[in-house]
Amino acid sequence: MKRIFLLWLAAAWMPAQAKIALPALFGDNMVLQQQCEASLWGRSDASEVIVRTSWSDEEFRAEVRDGRWKLALPTPAASYEPQTLTLRDADSQTTLRNILIGEVWICSGQSNMYMPLRGYTGQPVAEALPTILEAAEYRDRIRMITLPKRDAATPKDDFEGRWEAASPATAPRMSATAYFFARSLTQALDTPVGIVSTSWGGSKIEAWMDPASLSELGYDTAKINADPKTDARTRCGTIYNGLIAPVAGFAARGFVWYQGEANRKGAARYARLLERMAADWRTQWNDPKNRMPFLYVQIAPYSYKNSAATEAAQLMEAQSDALELIANSAMISTTDLGEEDCIHPARKRPVGERLAAAALVKAYKHKLADALAVRFAGAEFTGGKAVVRFDNARYGLTPQTEEITGFELAGADGRFHPATGRIVVSKPIVEVTSPEVPQPTAVRYSFRNYAPGNLANTLGMPVVPFRTDRTKEN
Repeated sequence: MKRIFLLWLAAAWMPAQAKIALPALFGDNMVLQQQCEASLWGRSDASEVIVRTSWSDEEFRAEVRDGRWKLALPTPAASYEPQTLTLRDADSQTTLRNILIGEVWICSGQSNMYMPLRGYTGQPVAEALPTILEAAEYRDRIRMITLPKRDAATPKDDFEGRWEAASPATAPRMSATAYFFARSLTQALDTPVGIVSTSWGGSKIEAWMDPASLSELGYDTAKINADPKTDARTRCGTIYNGLIAPVAGFAARGFVWYQGEANRKGAARYARLLERMAADWRTQWNDPKNRMPFLYVQIAPYSYKNSAATEAAQLMEAQSDALELIANSAMISTTDLGEEDCIHPARKRPVGERLAAAALVKAYKHKLADALAVRFAGAEFTGGKAVVRFDNARYGLTPQTEEITGFELAGADGRFHPATGRIVVSKPIVEVTSPEVPQPTAVRYSFRNYAPGNLANTLGMPVVPFRTDRTKEN
């Protein structure tokens, strides 16, 4: 913790003509995590800062050391009632207004997390217009603060930005995935939801990690970052310094991560990197018991022209592997949402909804059967077919009356051929056959860069891509 505190002190910021200075993270319209000791920090020229809130008669005092102060602020239960927070020192006073108490989540990743509701050029978000038009209904339910893209050689403690309440004017700029996640969550919990949105398209996971951790994993961070061919999105730790350090420690319920495409050529080490990143972030949020769930999105099918046929599938596999490494984690599958010629799938609402379902299970302990991704549980090869079993499909699989796409079988020669799947009624089992493979020895499902499947459980949670022929070499 001493190292973290020193990092927090590393950079200076002070708005002109102000005695009490707050980083952009604390401002009007913000959401504070309910029922916790929420950290509040800033700067002052005085020796002490006094904080009063509209929800308590208690006065909170923080000693100023070297111009800096920090305190833990007890927060009440969630409410839609706007609150105020007043700070004063010997020479000045400032009041933050229209604060809500609710559930806060840190949402991060690359372009599919950053993608705003208005979409990218020529790449729309499905259902964007009605969502934007209805956004005013959520002005007291959804608040978001978006960090601008920024890399840095050393950890920063502030950024340019502000909290915004949902409205037709603000929603188009908000992350679509994060917005749909927040909308589903506020509907399910009936509490305000605050999103800290911190993403950068095309970024590799190494850029989001503490450089010290990467060094421990064998990375020569100085050499990598000095390479002129390495840009801001791929340098070790530089996005961590610019986009994670400024918000580290802001009280939140958990993390949502949507990244992976930029690391598909290094899939073999991705699971361990993701494990380490999650651990680092939890350390920054003082969460040694892993109480903050780490939710993440498996990348969607996409053609990746001029790439090996299973390059992205191996990254999906690594993301699935990480579930066994990261405590209190959940992954949602997007096997059914990919687009062959667009790396930014339009359907972001299902992504947000599935993440919200995972949050209900992991963060809020709702007993929601089959709300998590459907995963391969085992296979037997007998009678000229593969009999495949799945987890998280208690009430069976769908579609019962349609052909199941995405399966392949291989025999002793190792050559895979398209195969047909038949669901065993009322059981989480699929029997897979192919006339080309009379004696199968291996089965795959959607294990290609672009091979969208239609197999799902009764809640519509799609089956995660898998293969049974994995070896140490591949």
